[in-house]
Amino acid sequence: MGIFNSYLLGSVKKSVGNLTMYVAKGVSIVRGKAMNVHNPRTEKQQKQRAKMKVLTELSSRFTTILSMSYPRTTGLVHASNRFIQDNMEAVQVDDEMKATVDFGQLTLSAGKLKPVKISVRCAEDGETLTFTQTAQAQKLAVNPKDRAYVVAYEKEQKEADIFELKTRKEGGETLVNMPEDWQIDNCEFYAFVRNESGTQTSRTTRLTVTAD
Repeated sequence: MGIFNSYLLGSVKKSVGNLTMYVAKGVSIVRGKAMNVHNPRTEKQQKQRAKMKVLTELSSRFTTILSMSYPRTTGLVHASNRFIQDNMEAVQVDDEMKATVDFGQLTLSAGKLKPVKISVRCAEDGETLTFTQTAQAQKLAVNPKDRAYVVAYEKEQKEADIFELKTRKEGGETLVNMPEDWQIDNCEFYAFVRNESGTQTSRTTRLTVTAD
């Protein structure tokens, strides 16, 4: 904004280009106008916010787990933010701005360690889970002391749990009880491996449940 005196313009109010001139209390004033106004609520931005809202809520269900699956490393963002960043493509938003999570694409860890092969079976009564992992010997990105974990998520209850399995060297079966009020048809299972010091992990592997 600027104050000016003009014998040619006199005491008038008018606009020229991006300038608006008017008189206030006997003083001639010129004010600039913004030429480019960006809409902060474009469809793309609205969809981005819808994704962020869903993933932020989902990350709160995995808070304790994410601190294990995303080890704290200097220079990297908080575990929940890394989870959100890694899963933006796992959320689809329709034209009505309704966000849907594709649990088949969900990832709960990111790292360079080699994943371990794990299968999961559910007992006929739906109360017991059996995890079977393949033993692995020492090689690149594989340490026999690395330990496997399985994360379970019940979509209707919106609850998460984590099960500690065996080391790579041991392999074999681990039996666990289904959490109370959980239904196997509503559950998703994800596995990852973490080294002994807890500073490195593998990428996430989604597990498919089979029946005993």
